[in-house]
Amino acid sequence: MKIRAICIAALLLAAISAVDVPGAADDRSTEVVRYDCLTDTTRREITLFGNGTVRVRDGLIKHEWMGLAEMGPDELQGFLNRLAGEDLSESQSPEKGVEGNWVERCELRLQLPGKPLKTFHFGHYDPLGLNLSRVVHIAEELGEKVQLVKDADALPADYVPEIGDVLKRVGDGALFRIVAFTSDKKGIELQGIDLPLEVYIPKDQVRQQFTFLVSKGW
Repeated sequence: MKIRAICIAALLLAAISAVDVPGAADDRSTEVVRYDCLTDTTRREITLFGNGTVRVRDGLIKHEWMGLAEMGPDELQGFLNRLAGEDLSESQSPEKGVEGNWVERCELRLQLPGKPLKTFHFGHYDPLGLNLSRVVHIAEELGEKVQLVKDADALPADYVPEIGDVLKRVGDGALFRIVAFTSDKKGIELQGIDLPLEVYIPKDQVRQQFTFLVSKGW
């Protein structure tokens, strides 16, 4: 009877351990990396989940494009190893650089398995420490695995923004004309052709916000 009781107890323990515990961590929803950048009108977010899924949301706020990519266990582990190899113990949110409504304000959240959550806030042009800069580069590399815009609709590989260019915006297809550059030459001012709207974006983000060159110059 004692042996039978032990066997029954073992079976019960196995059954209990096989049942999902409410509130237990699920790799499909666990955010290992979240790199989220906002301006007053746009959003660019890259998230790596614990199961190897990469999600990118990019475009006009509330009208972002979204894309997903999947990594296998070996590739995922490779990224986790690279992230874990960066010592962020001395890193902190950097001093502010160039600011403005058109400059992205970013939050980087990093929670590696078995490690506490680390959060950093900085602007697109803030000077970052070497280790933090490398983690941001890894996050951007993850984002490159997701194809948001078809190559046929992409801006020319050698495209250089010029005043007068008319561009089609990602998401809603609205047309905008480049009317000026900011005084530091790092931002672009655009005016809507069909919409009574004026937007500012970082010059190096034009490919992420606009998908097609409609016409060149005035």
